[in-house]
Amino acid sequence: METVIDVRSAGRPAVFDRANTDGLFGRKRRLQQPLEQYLQRAETPSYLAYNDQSGVVAARGNSESLTPAGDYRAYLLATTVRVLFVVGDDDRDRTISLPHEGIVAVHCSSGLRTSTLEIVTVDEDRWAFECKGDLAPVRSFIDEATQVWTRTLTELDRAESQVEAAVTALEATDFETAATHITAAQEALDNGRKRVEALGEGARAAVDGRLQSAQARINTCQRRRHVSAGDEYRDTARRAWENRSYERAADAYAQAGVEYERALAVTASEPPTEAITDARNAVEAEYTELRSAPVDAAQVAASAARATTDPAERARHWEDALDRYRTAYELDWGRDRRFDGDRASLRQALADIAVKLVDAHREAGRQALGETGESKRAASETACDSATMHFERAREVAAELVPDRRGSATDELAAVSEQGVSVEAEPKGR
Repeated sequence: METVIDVRSAGRPAVFDRANTDGLFGRKRRLQQPLEQYLQRAETPSYLAYNDQSGVVAARGNSESLTPAGDYRAYLLATTVRVLFVVGDDDRDRTISLPHEGIVAVHCSSGLRTSTLEIVTVDEDRWAFECKGDLAPVRSFIDEATQVWTRTLTELDRAESQVEAAVTALEATDFETAATHITAAQEALDNGRKRVEALGEGARAAVDGRLQSAQARINTCQRRRHVSAGDEYRDTARRAWENRSYERAADAYAQAGVEYERALAVTASEPPTEAITDARNAVEAEYTELRSAPVDAAQVAASAARATTDPAERARHWEDALDRYRTAYELDWGRDRRFDGDRASLRQALADIAVKLVDAHREAGRQALGETGESKRAASETACDSATMHFERAREVAAELVPDRRGSATDELAAVSEQGVSVEAEPKGR
């Protein structure tokens, strides 16, 4: 067997599957256990090298050198996850495992017939392995794998740090900042995943738990952000509805629905899917109710006006109805028909209510004029002021919406002005 083998191209030597090997004088034991027994799940070997006597030398640090006994050998196995030394002995094989992320430097020196590989770890240990083959390709592979692992773990650290920042931002209801951190976390995690996958499935399996944990936390943050944003939009919609800002309410309900759908599209256990679905359904129900709210509110105000017998109170209700019908009429009806109703019907309702409003103010004005005959001068002045207010409002509405009623309102306003003069002329002592 060659002393240095590229397992990726030459295939796996027999020592992976059996400890005994065929020699010139029969079977020889090289290890107590086949090399396969020392590989982790899905760990992929790339290079294999061995020596018969030198073993593994601890060049610096507190560790002891390991040398093979008798016919046993010392093996160097470079995988996508680590550098593994396995040294055969009579009692049991002895192993040294150096994960790539713990390697800070790797050197190779060549002599007349041998080459030596030296590995330096973060603990400042130095391990030297000598064999008769060329270890330069092994050095190159370990150096590249070490860099990949260093960058991978750096990206994973960055992803986890960004997740923590996202959690803090969510707790402060700073959703924009949270979104920025979530995006950065996902980017770092994807970069780390791509780097380690370049080394093979075995390398990916070595950090799969951490990858899955980070992804789960990112997904939870993402879902929380969408749900929180949906809740905020829903609250905005309700406040806008209360203020009769129906279009703003409709926009906010639409955004709330989008955020809840986005939350449901994220694979995460928190917040619970059932709770998000309930919130989305509630938003849809509230928006359905909002669609008819402008016209419904206007009709309620009109009904209140019709049920009122006092002219002044009736005029107040018709004012409210006019305002509500005008709000409904001025909605954006051309955009996806977001509200129930018909513009032609609303326009007719506005005209009818304007007539009723003018009539109610005129009736209230005439009623106020009838009170000027009271004996007290102050009461007469108050009645004249009230009548003036009603007739003036009747004239304004008529001028804007029902011009054919403007003349009567103007005449009555002139009449109340004359009566006001007569009240002013009345002796104060009476």
